[in-house]
Amino acid sequence: MMKTPSCANCHNQWSWKMTWKKSFTFKQAITCPYCKEKQYITKSARQKLCLMPMFFPLINVPILTFGVDHIYLVTSYVICILGVVIGMPYLFNLSNEDEPLW
Repeated sequence: MMKTPSCANCHNQWSWKMTWKKSFTFKQAITCPYCKEKQYITKSARQKLCLMPMFFPLINVPILTFGVDHIYLVTSYVICILGVVIGMPYLFNLSNEDEPLW
């Protein structure tokens, strides 16, 4: 079963809404709402999150190749965007230390 992340320091599990809100930051560190310690998104979680937008161009290939109506392309985009928005918080893992991406 998919789970939202939990703090690596206090081990409290974050809610979906809390994780979603905290994901839209440009800071490296995310502050835990429970213990107020800095948390960092793990290397593997960042790699998964970077791969998610690559699905959008892949949708174009079968739809545009076979001449399917554009309404299906728009519908596919809406479904993918909703999937990303709903699924993104479940891909997060947190640690106490910042890991290099590569």
